[in-house]
Amino acid sequence: MELLIIAIAISAISIYGAVMLKRLYFLLGYFLFSLLALSSFIPTFNDDKMLSLTSIALFLMMGILSFPAKKNIGDYEMNEEAKPLVKSFMLKTLLSLSAVNIVAIFLVKFDPNMPEGISESMRIYPMIMHGILGILPLYVIVKMSQSSKLK
Repeated sequence: MELLIIAIAISAISIYGAVMLKRLYFLLGYFLFSLLALSSFIPTFNDDKMLSLTSIALFLMMGILSFPAKKNIGDYEMNEEAKPLVKSFMLKTLLSLSAVNIVAIFLVKFDPNMPEGISESMRIYPMIMHGILGILPLYVIVKMSQSSKLK
């Protein structure tokens, strides 16, 4: 149960970052969430090695993709040639974060070795959190597409 409360607090950091378009908080929430997920999978590694390796690889990738950066993309002065490259990189990163969390919904649903304190009936809560974290990058894509800095 404590793990669930920590995960909700960490998810709130990303939600705040997405709503306020603060890159540091958006990425920090995802990064901390990946660390939390990695630390919760390590104790159950011996139970189902393939599922554990899949989960560890998935959240390690999310941690690498979401390593926090202080400056917002809109704070940089970009020439017209750099804008397509920045847009492409931003889209790939955000869609990757979304894909990781959508896959994580199914990992939570089918994982027989949930972290300690999360019962069978409580699985819906991590699934909802991964759903929110899967939709949040899509929200950021829409908000950033409306930004005049990247048009």
